[in-house]
Amino acid sequence: MNTTQKNYRFCIEPDAPIATLEAALAVVRRLGIELRGLRTTAGAHGLEVHLRLAAPEEDPLVLCRMRLHNVIGVQAIRELPPSPSTSGCI
Repeated sequence: MNTTQKNYRFCIEPDAPIATLEAALAVVRRLGIELRGLRTTAGAHGLEVHLRLAAPEEDPLVLCRMRLHNVIGVQAIRELPPSPSTSGCI
């Protein structure tokens, strides 16, 4: 079965990082997207999050990104190439 994979990177504001991360992961879960990887690091602008997601089609992944934009505390979301090599919040 073919899957589409996306890598997203975003920062979470430092006010309530765990609650915001839980809300972001709830978006992924509700859409039925497979979480293939999660990495967090402390950054100068908050908690930096790297998500590696997969779904049978691209549409749920695009919808996921749109919904993540609506989560309070999530800053700009960047889509990374399959092998992310950049770091630092933008």
